[in-house]
Amino acid sequence: MPWYYANNDQRLGPVSDTEFARLARDKIIHDETLVWQHGMPDWKTYAEVAPKLPTSELNPPPIPGMPERAGPSISDVETILAARPVRLNYAGFWVRAAAKIVDSLLLSTIIAIVSKSMGIWVELPPISSLEQLFQFINHMSSDELLQLVARMEAMGRVGLVVGLVYNWFFLKRFSATPGKMILGLSVVRSDGSQLSHGRIVARYFAEMLNRFTLFIGYVIAAFDDEKRAMHDYFCDTRVIKKQRNEGQRKDP
Repeated sequence: MPWYYANNDQRLGPVSDTEFARLARDKIIHDETLVWQHGMPDWKTYAEVAPKLPTSELNPPPIPGMPERAGPSISDVETILAARPVRLNYAGFWVRAAAKIVDSLLLSTIIAIVSKSMGIWVELPPISSLEQLFQFINHMSSDELLQLVARMEAMGRVGLVVGLVYNWFFLKRFSATPGKMILGLSVVRSDGSQLSHGRIVARYFAEMLNRFTLFIGYVIAAFDDEKRAMHDYFCDTRVIKKQRNEGQRKDP
């Protein structure tokens, strides 16, 4: 029976049982990939489907001269698929916020380690008011002030690069940053497929725009039906719970 799956920017298929098994072995279809076959009530992740498949169906032996099992026609399947859009279990605002805090703490630690190893780490004294800040600056010579500014600019560049590598590596490899993995979340396209390299980079820089909106870009996720923040709107991404709540699924 032919299989369909969501990957990158599109829904793909049909593929035979043999091709489906090969895609799974090659990790093109991975645990979080959404798959569908005629007779299934809704899309499911490969991790949900794989344990229920017999070994012969995951890797059927070739039979010379024997045609593939007949399934519904392409037009019939496309009609069925149109009536069964990919359903995602969107992550709420607070769990996303908690994941962001975890990632921020991890990133701050990494940036500090890298900055110290490069000799550009800035160690500021405890400052609790603007008056203390002005006093600290006034006690510095012009050369010391220029060095401080240069180091802070260098740390900013380190933070930009470290943050980009951090997000690119984890989102491409695991579809989630460590904070999101700890809380069982994943970042996908609106159709449930994995993010491409370019979209990961674009999402990283789009997320930085939230600073210019006083972080309102994050807050709108609390009121959006699909829990999208501003950068999710820009890049057509969604943050979902990895374990889909079967009780909340709706049959088409």
